[in-house]
Order: sequence, then C-alpha cells, then structure tokens
Amino acid sequence: MNNPLKTRTDSSEAATLPRMWALGAAVALATVTAVLRTFVQAAPVIEALMASDAPAESQQALRMMWHGMTAIFWTCPVVLVLLRNRPASVTRPVLGCLALLNGSQAVLYAVTGLWVVHGPLSVPEWALPAAVAVLTWLARPARSPGPPAAQARRGRGRLVLLWIALINAAFNAVFHTVEGTLMSWPAELLASDTAAGPKLTLYAMWLFSCVLFCAVAVTMARSLWTSSAACRFLLRYLAVLVAALGVSWAGAIAFGAGPDLPLIGPVSLALQAVLAALCAPPEPSRQRTPAQEE
Repeated sequence: MNNPLKTRTDSSEAATLPRMWALGAAVALATVTAVLRTFVQAAPVIEALMASDAPAESQQALRMMWHGMTAIFWTCPVVLVLLRNRPASVTRPVLGCLALLNGSQAVLYAVTGLWVVHGPLSVPEWALPAAVAVLTWLARPARSPGPPAAQARRGRGRLVLLWIALINAAFNAVFHTVEGTLMSWPAELLASDTAAGPKLTLYAMWLFSCVLFCAVAVTMARSLWTSSAACRFLLRYLAVLVAALGVSWAGAIAFGAGPDLPLIGPVSLALQAVLAALCAPPEPSRQRTPAQEE
C-alpha cells in the first residue's frame, strides 16, 4: 500500500522545485538589471541630463533620484535571496509586492516611450523587469493549509505610530505623484532638450518612484491585517527603500552635488523611514501585553 504521508511529501517537493528555479532565475535577472543600471546606463544618462538646458535644480534632483533608485534596484535581488528560507506566510505577500513593482516598472517604461516621450524603446529596460515580475510571481508559494496566519497585534502606542506613518506616507505619495509630476522636475525634464533615450529613461524612473511612494502607503494600510511576520518584513523593507532615497538626497546636498535641492526632502524621507520601521509589530518573544503597552 502507498504511504499517504510519503505521497504528500513527494508532491510538495515536486511543487517546490519549480518555484525555487523561478526564484533563482528572478535573482539572476534582477542582479543583471541592477548591474546594467549601475555600470552601463548611469554615465550616458546622467551626462545627457547635465548637458541639457533643464534648470539646475531639476538636473541635480533627477541625478540624485537616479542614484537613489539605483540603490533600490539592488535591494530586489538581496530580498529575493533573503526570502529563500522564509515561511510561506511571509514569502507569498512579499514576492507578490515585488512582482507588482517590477511589472509596473516595465509597463510604465513602455507607456512613457509610446505616448509621452516618443523615444526609442530599449528592450532590456522593459523586458528585464517584466521577466523578473513573472518569475517572482511564479515563485510564490501556495497558501498555507489550515487557519490563516494570525493578524498583526500591536499595542496602543504602535497603532498610533502606524496611523501617523500612514497619513504621512499618503501625503507624500499624493504630493510626489501629483504636484511633483505635473509641476516640478519631470515636467521641466520633458520641456528640456535632453536626448530622447535618456529623457525616456529618466521620466519612466520618476513615474516608477511615484509607484513606490504609493506602494509604501498601500502596504502600510494593508499591514493592518497582514500576518505579523509578513508585516514586519514588508514595513522594514519599505523603510529601507525610503531611506535609500533619503540618503541619496542628503548625500547630494552634503557633497555639493545638489546645492539647489530643498533641505526638507531628506528630513521628510527620514521621518517616513523611521515611522515605517517603528510601527512594525514586535517580535513574538518581545511582544507586550495591552496592559504593558498602557
């Protein structure tokens, strides 16, 4: 007679193997994307931007954004590697978030090239993130059988922090997406004589940064009912993404590469990163009772 337990184990291993292959391929392609952006695209794109007639503040800001977004690109393969040994309750939502981010990057680049800048589409700039998105989505584990994971439990203080962080993140997302896109640096980029290829890349980068800011607010709201482990991972990851932009902005000002940039930028981003990290629920061993929180 067949052993039902052994059959289920073999079936589980057979289902896990394709997901691990998909995850490994996603790590490789995400690394290639980051390498190309850092060592191949950076010099010609930034040179074209700085040689254009765009205002000095826009040049400095978009150059700063480029370096910050490049750092964010490097976080993708790192996080994918860190997820290899995480439980399904953590891996599934985080991989879903990464898949949506990479997919939106590919779509925004193609849409920008076809309808906004009308520049030549570079195949690696949309094909690589699209492939990473598909592979990351396929690498998601199945939902865990049995009852759903426990919801994130916070004391009163952490819950207040979460709402403050959520309001701040929502304001930043709306301001960055609406006012920033229509009336600030990307609008001045479109009006400049920057070469079509770099202009397309920089404008698509800005639109993707808008998606990131919106993702921070959405994920914070979603963390109200996400399992504690997934909530901790997502909020800390988002804090790293926001901090990367803040460090790039502060570094540009500190080292003289952004003398015209407003000082409020790194302060606002630092506040958002700190709030995102602090409002995550505590580790189970450190979790305090409601009475202790009061």
